[in-house]
Amino acid sequence: MREYRFRLIHKFIHFADNNFLDNDPHPIIDHLQNKFRSVYIPGKNISVDESLMGWKGRLSWKQYIPSKRKRFGIKFYMLCESSTGYVYNFFVYTGADTNYGHKYIEQPIAARIVLSLCDSLLNKGHCLFLDNFYTSPHLVEELTKRRTDCVGTMRINRKGIPQDIKTKKNRKRGVCGYVQKKVMIIKWKDKKDITMISTLHDNRMVEIEKRDKKIQKPAVVLSYNKDMGGVDLSDNFLHFYSLDLTHLKKYYKKMFFHLLNIAILNSYILYKQSGGQKTRLNFVMELGEKLIQKYSVPVAQQLRRARSYNVSRFVERHFPSIMPPTANKEKPTKRCHICYEKKLERSLGTGA
Repeated sequence: MREYRFRLIHKFIHFADNNFLDNDPHPIIDHLQNKFRSVYIPGKNISVDESLMGWKGRLSWKQYIPSKRKRFGIKFYMLCESSTGYVYNFFVYTGADTNYGHKYIEQPIAARIVLSLCDSLLNKGHCLFLDNFYTSPHLVEELTKRRTDCVGTMRINRKGIPQDIKTKKNRKRGVCGYVQKKVMIIKWKDKKDITMISTLHDNRMVEIEKRDKKIQKPAVVLSYNKDMGGVDLSDNFLHFYSLDLTHLKKYYKKMFFHLLNIAILNSYILYKQSGGQKTRLNFVMELGEKLIQKYSVPVAQQLRRARSYNVSRFVERHFPSIMPPTANKEKPTKRCHICYEKKLERSLGTGA
């Protein structure tokens, strides 16, 4: 495909059939959500958090999150596996009319987001890790009814926290707690007070070594630090080998390439989980070659020689090499040294 044709397709690309917008306004998002959930079952520990796709253009529901690497952009609510970063489910935040589904419409907005993301994993014994935006005693109770454990930090002013926990003043590395049936709430002071809730841990303290000193930390804090970062792990992976194009004027095109990145990352995680040994770079390169071979359409050849679709030629160092005169050629010429050694045909765009 020539670059001009690629730019032309990219200019007029469209993602929905206008005749069926009322029935399915987001076909690509719906397809990926269903596909991600159907091909893989995550491990026991999963986490819910926000992810930000960088975007600084005009958009009414653009978000600002200072803790993210790209502070301005489109916010995704994601459910990821803690150990691998596999994106199991996601929602795109579009302002007040965001579609979170209709199953948990009676729940508060934070609980509705979490329950909708985890709907297909409830009653299966998973352990969900949350930050203080989502966590509340009410949500933990709802998850417990559905046989799902929960571990998370919590804001001290949440409804349902005992008053003794709210008013208790701890010394440094002091801890106080409250246990009712399966739910445990503790407040532990490190540099500042940290309130946590768990249905999986007790108030046991663990001795760890920090800067040549041995200190005591609650086991629930160590478990949270270990398994909360599933979404951050996914964001870190997405930062490398990204297909996002810069300077796009349409946010939905940027979102399409971002979703394509997520799909490629998930496919690589599935490949590694099934015993694959390739590096991610080699996996992406081979994926590109297979897609070209599968979907390339024969066209009338305008050149004397056939084009080469060997993708490896784009990543090796190509440079011209002087070819000496021969009996049939009086003057010396230049040709790519790599292509000459490998006996590759000349092709458009290689400089060979």
